[in-house]
Amino acid sequence: MLRKLSFIAVAACASTSQAPAPASPPAPVVHTDPAFDPLRGLLGSWQGSDPDQHSSGAFTLEPDLGGKALVRRSTNDGPRGHHEDLMIVFASPAGLRASYWDNEGHAIEYAVTASGDHIELLSDDVPNQPRFKLSYDLHGSDELAIDFAIEMPGAAEFQHYTGGTVKRVAR
Repeated sequence: MLRKLSFIAVAACASTSQAPAPASPPAPVVHTDPAFDPLRGLLGSWQGSDPDQHSSGAFTLEPDLGGKALVRRSTNDGPRGHHEDLMIVFASPAGLRASYWDNEGHAIEYAVTASGDHIELLSDDVPNQPRFKLSYDLHGSDELAIDFAIEMPGAAEFQHYTGGTVKRVAR
């Protein structure tokens, strides 16, 4: 079971006066590499559930490393068990790329493309291995359709494996 750690900072005043504490400085604004502009609509926190499949999930996509990478952390709980993954999106000379790892032992390398409100991650072609396609379709600013499809070796097309719709949530 995933354990969530909370870090609590406590500030103690040496004085007994009731003077208001000084305002905290604002959180620094993280500017992302302009290469990530087509993915801006995905930034933030998302969650959804599928009552028919008895599953629920959530993910975040946030800038990291001073805006030079995007980090997605995702979880899903359902009849197949608990799934969690980590994906790092980065700009390369060949365009946007993503590296994915999960708690089931999968590691996938993706090319990332975006056209309007459609973002697609297509796994590298590895001989005798399945290919994977992860698609995001933005429906406004607060709803996102997700589809994950697999193309088995020798198959002519991708077959839907799982997906659904998620809603943006406040963090």
